[in-house]
Order: sequence, then structure tokens, then C-alpha cells
Amino acid sequence: MKCLIVDDDPLICDLLEHFCSKTKGIESVSTAASGFETINLINNSRFDLIFLDFDLPDITGKDILNILDSNIAVIMVTSHKDFASESYNYDQIIDFLVKPINYSRFYKGFQKAQTFFARNKEQKNRIFVKEGSKLIKINLEEIKYFKSEGNYISIFMENRKILTLMTLKELEHKLPDYFQKVHRSYIVNLNKIDFIDSNAIEIEKDHIPVSTSYEKELLKKINLLN
Repeated sequence: MKCLIVDDDPLICDLLEHFCSKTKGIESVSTAASGFETINLINNSRFDLIFLDFDLPDITGKDILNILDSNIAVIMVTSHKDFASESYNYDQIIDFLVKPINYSRFYKGFQKAQTFFARNKEQKNRIFVKEGSKLIKINLEEIKYFKSEGNYISIFMENRKILTLMTLKELEHKLPDYFQKVHRSYIVNLNKIDFIDSNAIEIEKDHIPVSTSYEKELLKKINLLN
């Protein structure tokens, strides 16, 4: 997991950062001391778990919760014991730590984050599409690419092709980060790319055009994946 610690108390930040360094399963840790700094970080980086202080000097923790993606797990860090009941208003909040914090309580929250993360990953890796009168479940990791066919989409997989009534615009927001639009008619699975030429991608001998307008975002995504 990639974690972000948000607290204006440097001692709390140091303590949580130390706890994270002791915990297997946490890949990286960033810190922020204010709400504005937090917003800049979440707009420019991807985080799986945020330890969020309830009281910040500029923007409250509640304000930040209102703009966070629902896929990010949040553990509130607070001195307010009565925050527990209010926390149920936010789907992202999986736990809350009341200061002072010890490692055993921290780790219990981390385990909840692992469960949240695994559930979200499973949900992200499948999609239901309509083929004729049937709804078919598809494992997204098996898809090579999508191709627009007017009001339909052709879904190219390892051993089959499915035609479904849907547009790329409707599909885009349902896909995880390892998919990228590379042309007005194509979305590709970045993990399936064999090579990228100056204006095309090859996936198992299928040549897919890359538009100039999507090339920069494609290269950025690939670097992030690597």
C-alpha cells in the first residue's frame, strides 16, 4: 500500500511513519501537515491509505473526506473520542485512532485497511457486460483491449471476442488504472502491451493506433506502472 499521513503535529507524523516502516505491506509513506498540502498530494499521486487528522489548521479532516475518492481507505487520527458515531457517515473511514496511539492499535487499523483494499481490488478486476440477453462477468485482467464500434464495443480477450451495447465513454470510469485510452476508438490493457512504436501499440500481433493527443498520458501511465 501507498500511505499518506496527515497531521499538523510533527511528533504524531514521526510516530505513524515509524509504525508504517515496521509494517510489512506498506510500500511507501508520504506526510502532510496541512489540508492544502494534502489536497495537492492527492491530486498528483495515488494513495491507498490515509491517516487523517480530524483537526487541521486550515481545512478540516471532514472537508478533505468530502473530496476523497471512495476507493481510498481512511483511518482518522483524533483526540475526539466521540467522533466514532460521526465516522459512519463516510464510506472511506475504516477505523479511527484516538491519541495517544500505540502500535498494536495502529496495526489493528492497518488490518482493516488490508481487507478494504482487497475487496476494492476484487471489485475493480471484474465487470458485467450484456451479450444478447445475458449478463456476462468478465475478469478485466484477461482483456487485451476494447474497440469502439459505434454504439457498441468489441472486447478482445485471450480466446474470444464479445460485442456489447456500450460506448467507450460509459466504460472508461469503470476501469482500473492499468487501462488507458490511446485513441478515440481504443482502450488498452497496459499489462498486455508487447511494444510501443511511434504511433502504434502491438498486443499479440494486433496493431492499435495511438493518437498524438493520448500519447503523453500513455507514457506517463506506463512510467507509473513501472
